[in-house]
Amino acid sequence: MNNQQSPDATYTPDGDNEYIDVHHVHHVHRLEDSLNLENAVDATTEAFAVALAVIDRALIDCADNPAVLGSVEFQEAIKLISTDKPLWFEYRVKIKKAKPGGVLMGDIDAMAVNESSEGSRQDSTAAELIALVLEQGALFFDNQADKTFVTVCINAISHTLAIGSKTFVEWLSYAYYTATKAGDLPGMSASESAIKQACFALSGIAKHDGQRERVYLRCADYNGGHYIFIGDVDLQVIEVLPSGWRVIKESPVKFWMPGSMQALPMPITGGDLSRLWEFINIPDQDRLLVLAWMIESYRVESPKPILALTGTHGSVKSSTQDKLRQLIDNNAVNLRGAPKTVEDVYVSAGCNRLVSYENLSHLSAVMQDAFCTLATGGGHAGRKFYTNDEEAIIDVKRPIICNSIPSVLTRQDATDRSITLELPRLEYLEESEINAAWDSAKPDIFGGLLDLFAKTLAIMPKVILVNPPRMADFTRLGEAMTQALGKTPGTFDRLYKANRAEGISRALEASPIAVAIREMVENHNGMPDAVVFEGTMKALLETLDKFKKESHAWPKSPRGLGDILRRQQPALASLGIDIEISKPGKHGVMVVIKKTKAYGEQGEHGEYENTNYHDSEHIKHPNSAAFEDSGVF
Repeated sequence: MNNQQSPDATYTPDGDNEYIDVHHVHHVHRLEDSLNLENAVDATTEAFAVALAVIDRALIDCADNPAVLGSVEFQEAIKLISTDKPLWFEYRVKIKKAKPGGVLMGDIDAMAVNESSEGSRQDSTAAELIALVLEQGALFFDNQADKTFVTVCINAISHTLAIGSKTFVEWLSYAYYTATKAGDLPGMSASESAIKQACFALSGIAKHDGQRERVYLRCADYNGGHYIFIGDVDLQVIEVLPSGWRVIKESPVKFWMPGSMQALPMPITGGDLSRLWEFINIPDQDRLLVLAWMIESYRVESPKPILALTGTHGSVKSSTQDKLRQLIDNNAVNLRGAPKTVEDVYVSAGCNRLVSYENLSHLSAVMQDAFCTLATGGGHAGRKFYTNDEEAIIDVKRPIICNSIPSVLTRQDATDRSITLELPRLEYLEESEINAAWDSAKPDIFGGLLDLFAKTLAIMPKVILVNPPRMADFTRLGEAMTQALGKTPGTFDRLYKANRAEGISRALEASPIAVAIREMVENHNGMPDAVVFEGTMKALLETLDKFKKESHAWPKSPRGLGDILRRQQPALASLGIDIEISKPGKHGVMVVIKKTKAYGEQGEHGEYENTNYHDSEHIKHPNSAAFEDSGVF
């Protein structure tokens, strides 16, 4: 069969190119009528002629009447000529040039396959989705987060969407619906499988062909400044510099917005931070710690302490936690229940700037380790897609806040990285009235917090710490902040170290073995540096049994006791109890417990009582008096 013909010609039975006079698509005989010819060969060629005539006429009429491309005659014609691949390829080019913009080739391609060929139809729709994204957006890849993104313009505002996220799928589905609308006819919907297929392809294109660019979640550190994504309809950003802060529309960095992210309040210049304490239950002596933790949460690269709120029923722990998060990383669900797995913690950190859990009753050692990793920076690797040997890696550093009745941070690493506050019980107040007043006050409070952030940044380069604790970056920020508030140099350093010492004591009280060892040492009458116990791990377990107050968490074997002692060694050493554990030998693992000279000499601030603080310039901010008089504390 000779398929070479001029662009305006149609195929005829004798193979010559000529025009067939077809007045309108609906006047053409249906294909089944042509197939009733006695001679099968002639019937086939006649059917092709009629089919091509239908298509040619439809391509003329479709500019004014797009519905003709959806007619039964046109569909049957397409289905027939697609059986001749060279002819179909030739006409497919012609159709693509002639069709209106609102008609997708994917829909026409779907006519060229049998209705049972779902895979081909899906492939065609996926191809149209990919073309739609490439036409309207720019793909790029964040190597650090191992995520792919596209920047698209929506309502004249540039949006950065994570490929495969809920927000991206919603945008793509609507874009496809809009692109397939024809006049008054509604658009088409893309299937879930086609969207997934397109997302896989787009991720690959972004990684191999897209630009490499860092994308941030809520907060960013960039060129000496700090940027906070408000997340409002205009996607505005707050720029915080040592010289002050301002709201800008064009951000120097890209932010992406998960579906659950909610907008922060629009800050007011010259706000009043002191109003914060009207709505949250934080004791006076702990307010500096909370303010420093809030400001630290806006910084991306530095480690962050875990803020743990404890208290009995009626201490409004959850309400306080919720309001703090509204000023840092407001979310559709600000308080989450206890995580079930370590993976849940990292997944939450992957799409939330602030990790927030409420009403915790217990945190396993593995969970506490995960909290520590998030606080100081680290990642989690899990099986990718659960179908192959690839790893999905989440590498983040996040501020964490949680609340519980008892203290749930009991491991030494966790207490070293935490601020634990005990909230007092309050009388019941009308929550609806409080929340209404809170919504009104938030912009004022947020503006005051940003003022303090900028002043803190201005002072930080001049603050020098001597013998800082583990979270030195946080301590330095806290010192600069308290000086911005007009406090005496060293105030924050002493306050933070005292809180850590109290946290260690709480952690020890939560360990029945630590409590038993302390009681054993107290009952020993020896002088400082005297040996309280020397023997095997098995003998120590038997000795401590007489000091056992409860069976919960009591080790069942010498090996279990050894694991607990190794975890508690630093905390007990801070109280003047030195523990030496040997390697396994002929007689087993040997243990020596001594009462050191430091035992019983800790003051109000425990191990940190005599830590020195050095401020080379004894800085006070020029506006410190105003802060001192404001009644913030």
